[in-house]
Amino acid sequence: MTLDESIQGMRLQVIRRATQIGVSAACTEAGISRTLFYRWQHRLSRYGVDGLHPRRLRARPGRPPQLPAPVERRLLAVAIAEATWGAQRLAAYAQRLWQLRVAASTVQRVLRRHGLATRRQRLLVLEHHSARDAGLLTQRTRQLLWQLRHGQTRHVEAEHPGELLCLDTFYIGKLKGVGKVWQVTACDAASSFGIARILPALTAAAVATFLRTVVVPAVRQAGWSVERVLTDGGGEFKAEFAAACKALGIRHTRIKPRHAWTNGFVERLQQTILTEHWRVVFRRHYFTSRATIDRSLHRSMQFYNFERPHHGYRVRGRTPATIFHGAMALAR
Repeated sequence: MTLDESIQGMRLQVIRRATQIGVSAACTEAGISRTLFYRWQHRLSRYGVDGLHPRRLRARPGRPPQLPAPVERRLLAVAIAEATWGAQRLAAYAQRLWQLRVAASTVQRVLRRHGLATRRQRLLVLEHHSARDAGLLTQRTRQLLWQLRHGQTRHVEAEHPGELLCLDTFYIGKLKGVGKVWQVTACDAASSFGIARILPALTAAAVATFLRTVVVPAVRQAGWSVERVLTDGGGEFKAEFAAACKALGIRHTRIKPRHAWTNGFVERLQQTILTEHWRVVFRRHYFTSRATIDRSLHRSMQFYNFERPHHGYRVRGRTPATIFHGAMALAR
């Protein structure tokens, strides 16, 4: 049964119902006005059952227009030559110089079909052509073109838990009676296993204590060892924190300035904690101390690591704890 047939049947049922319980009661039951009911009744008496089909106010959209091959090639040539032009400007260029009226959406479909939908893709192709014509193809251009062809980008990767832990701090907010509340989060790059605590203060000493007393023991208990940590250049990851890493034999690396996406594992975890925990729990509970906030965060992380389903390319349906505690499970 099509949608139109379903609507027609509903209208017939309302009209039949009106003969049983009255027009007003039937309209109230169906959630329609009496004016609309009498309009349906008039169409039924004038045109029969077919009159209750929903009328189309406009024609169905047809097949999108296709550009001739020569015109498409000319558009692609201009798109590569002027790589920063978007579809709207290309459409205006075609109308002004070639007297060709084409919608910007049609131009965008052409670009997408040929792998030139974004400015970055067009700039990479332009860079490739310029380097090839000049007889010089740099290693950077080769790498970017390989990523473009294969649809892949470089990721921060780790082969086993503990090889790389991403750390970051997160400002939760200023709570009445508690003050400013900061969270420190660690995310294992190989398993997505997360560890988070509430900081007593945003200092390098507090973050170093978190690494030394929480993160390292948790990783060792799972049967691994912390080899490297990745952080941004914040002051809380210097001084005492750097000294703690050196004392524990952990390699400490920092991301480039204004390259937060390099630490994307922990950034995404903090976004998940904010969305799925803090924005919900702050609407249900009134916290009066950092200890209660920390306990609430710990329960959330237990659910995240041991129960919550994950569908990323690293976990693939498993829980992070399944991978993180894999060495301990094999030893048993």
